[in-house]
Amino acid sequence: METLPDFCTSKAVMALQKTLSLLLLLLVTLLGLGLVQPSYGQSMYQRFQRQHVDTKQRGGTSSYCNKMMQTQGMMRPTCKKFNTFIHAGLEAINNICRHSDIRCKNGKMNCHKGGMRVTDCKLTGGSPGNCRYQGRSSSRDVIIACNGKPLVPVYFDG
Repeated sequence: METLPDFCTSKAVMALQKTLSLLLLLLVTLLGLGLVQPSYGQSMYQRFQRQHVDTKQRGGTSSYCNKMMQTQGMMRPTCKKFNTFIHAGLEAINNICRHSDIRCKNGKMNCHKGGMRVTDCKLTGGSPGNCRYQGRSSSRDVIIACNGKPLVPVYFDG
């Protein structure tokens, strides 16, 4: 059996390493540009629902915020500084995506505005896993980014 000289093998290995490095660089670039979205086991729509939708409770209090931020996983690895929970059914929230397009904070034209009852939770102290929040309830316009077919909320923009 004939073997290749060491310099041929090392050139092939170096070429493969270079190709893999370029592919990794491309993937990191696409992730950074937001063109490829990591799922981490849940879609952007599911993540939006977990972080911003509460169809069952009325909210509005600090104890509500402390409980919801804990149960929805927004106290680790760091305390999320601010979060808004929308108190409406999924159909009503999804219908906001049918409103006219407006410009998002990131410049894209996939945001939509609609009036909803919400609870804003603002971090007041604590440490990861034991964060403390001040809750405030109101009815106001919310701005959400929508993607997909059909359009569904994927990001809370304001």
